[in-house]
Amino acid sequence: MLSEKDFEKVCKLAKIRIKTDAHDVFLGKLNQVFDWIEQLAKIDVSKVNINNLEDMSTTPERKDEPRMTNTRDELLSNTKFKKFDMFCVPKVVE
Repeated sequence: MLSEKDFEKVCKLAKIRIKTDAHDVFLGKLNQVFDWIEQLAKIDVSKVNINNLEDMSTTPERKDEPRMTNTRDELLSNTKFKKFDMFCVPKVVE
C-alpha cells in the first residue's frame, strides 16, 4: 500500500500537481492498481509454455503496403494553426 508521504514523493518526481483535496481519490485508485498487480503476481504460470509458437502459422497477416488514406486538406482541416499547407507548432528550441 502506498502511503500519503510516498504518494506526494511520486507526484513530485513525476512533476504532477494534484490538489490536496483530490489526494485521497488518486491515492485510493493507485492502491487499487497495486492490489490488482499483487493478485496477478499470485497466479501460477509455471506450467505455461511461452515457447509454443505452433499457433503462429494460422495467424492471418496482411500485406505491408504503404497507402495514403487521408489527403493533406483533410488532415489540415483539423487545426486552426496552419501556414503554407503545414501545421504550425510552438517553437521548442531557442
